[in-house]
Amino acid sequence: MSGREPDHSQQWYLLQCKARQQNRAQMHLANQGFHYYAPVHLVKCVRRGHYQARTEALFPGYLFIELNSTSDWRALYATRGVCRLVSFNGQPHPVAQDLIDALRKRFSQQTEPETLYQPGQRVVVTDGCFKHIEAIVKAVTSDDRIIVLMNILHRQQSLALPAAALARTG
Repeated sequence: MSGREPDHSQQWYLLQCKARQQNRAQMHLANQGFHYYAPVHLVKCVRRGHYQARTEALFPGYLFIELNSTSDWRALYATRGVCRLVSFNGQPHPVAQDLIDALRKRFSQQTEPETLYQPGQRVVVTDGCFKHIEAIVKAVTSDDRIIVLMNILHRQQSLALPAAALARTG
């Protein structure tokens, strides 16, 4: 976020960044004095067989930006890392202030990382004798093992696997 306090007479809009250039866009928008919001959340990930918590963008490739009728909208399109304002029928559509407030409230207080896999999520086994077999997450145990359902020999089987042996599909 830029260091400037928000002006409540302004409205929020959704800004799309160029591929893998969200940080560049944020830096250049802040340098130009634009006020933006890029919500992030803590997630668990597996690196070299160990769990780590890391911060990820909640909406990768998108930022919320606060603008009004006197803002230099043309400067946005010349800003490095910015692709476009998300528009409907050729007009940028404002994002409700309530949504921004709810996102800020929800993600400013997050202290525990979100679980790596959620029940019902499709995964693929990446290691072991079931490598390349798709499964559905049934549950996550207290010791962070993932219980998955997979079809083996035309029957649904339940298996507990380490998170490092799975990857999200899609």
